[in-house]
Amino acid sequence: MGLAKPQHIALLFAAVLAGCPPGRPGKHTLSIKGSDTLVQVATGWAERYAVVEPRVAVDASGGGSGVGLAGLIEGTVDVATSSREIKPREREAIRQGRGLEVHELFVGSDALAIFVHRDNPLTALSLFQLGELWAEDGTLTDWSQLTPALRGKVVLIGRQNSSGTYDYFREVVCGVGADGHGREFRGGVSELSGSSEVLEKIAGAPLALGYSGMGYRTDRVKWLGVSGKPGEAAVLPSAEGARTGDYPIARKLYVYTAGEPTPQLRAFLAWVSSDEGQEIVAREGYVPVR
Repeated sequence: MGLAKPQHIALLFAAVLAGCPPGRPGKHTLSIKGSDTLVQVATGWAERYAVVEPRVAVDASGGGSGVGLAGLIEGTVDVATSSREIKPREREAIRQGRGLEVHELFVGSDALAIFVHRDNPLTALSLFQLGELWAEDGTLTDWSQLTPALRGKVVLIGRQNSSGTYDYFREVVCGVGADGHGREFRGGVSELSGSSEVLEKIAGAPLALGYSGMGYRTDRVKWLGVSGKPGEAAVLPSAEGARTGDYPIARKLYVYTAGEPTPQLRAFLAWVSSDEGQEIVAREGYVPVR
C-alpha cells in the first residue's frame, strides 16, 4: 500500500476536526420559535422533516408569538410561528434593524375555544357576555349572572402578554370601549405561559373560565358554544367553523421569515405547505390550508 499524499492527510485531519467523516457534508440546522398554539405542530414538523431531509435538523420551541417575532427581529431564529398577524412595528423593526423584508406564510386556521370545568352546567356564551366577563369595565363577575345552577366568582384563566393568543382574544372579545380605544383585560386574570397550563388549571378549578386553541382540548374540561350576538345560535369550535368563519373566534396561523431564504429554508417551507406538512397541522387538531 502506498503512502497517503500530504494533501489527502490534510483533508482527513480537517474532517476529523470538523467532527464528521471525510466526504460527508455537515448538517444544517433551522430554528423555529414562537406560538405555543403552534408548538405541537412545529415539533411534529421537526420530527417528520428529520426523516424527509436527514441533512437538515429543525429545532422547534414555543414561548409565545411575540417571543418568536422578537427572535426574528434580533436575527436569532430562522422561522417565527405566530397565532396572530405580525404587527406593523415588528415588521418595521426587522426592516430597519436588519435591512430585510418579512415574508408571511399562512399555514392553517384555529378556532379559539372557550373552556370551563367539565362539571360546569353552562353550554354557551355570546361574544358580548365574554367581553363583559373579560374586559376591564365588564359587568359580569359571578357565575350566577350567567346560569342559575352555579354561584361563585368567575375565575379567569388566560395567556401571558407575549402570546399571540392573548392579543387576538383581547382584540376580538374585549372589543372597543366608548372612547374608541381597545379595552384591556380586567385585573386579576391568571396569565399562564402555555396553553397546556391553561387547560390544566381549568381542569382543577370548578369556577374557572379560560381560552386556548382547540387543539389542546382534553376530556378533563369542556368547551362552550359561542354566538356572535345575544339570541343567535351558538356554534361549537370545529374545523368547519374555523374554515368558514361561522365560529366567531376563528383565526389564521402563520409562519414568518426575514429576507431571502437559504435553499434549506426554502425547501422546508415548501414542505410545510405540502400535503405531508399540512397533514401534521390536521393531526394536531387545527385546520390545514389544503
